[in-house]
Amino acid sequence: MKLALRWTLSHPITAAIPPGDPELWKMAVEVAKDFTPITPHEEQILRQEALGRMPLFELAHA
Repeated sequence: MKLALRWTLSHPITAAIPPGDPELWKMAVEVAKDFTPITPHEEQILRQEALGRMPLFELAHA
């Protein structure tokens, strides 16, 4: 989850987490405090972990 958030923060975005989830909010603050963009190797790991998973927003992939 942290690697995915770092991937998101490595791109030009306006929102990365649902603002109503306190646990995700705490995790995001911790990740952001020591933020470093992900490396190409880390992105490859993340892509492998994502294989076969259902997207949260299916219309984005239509």
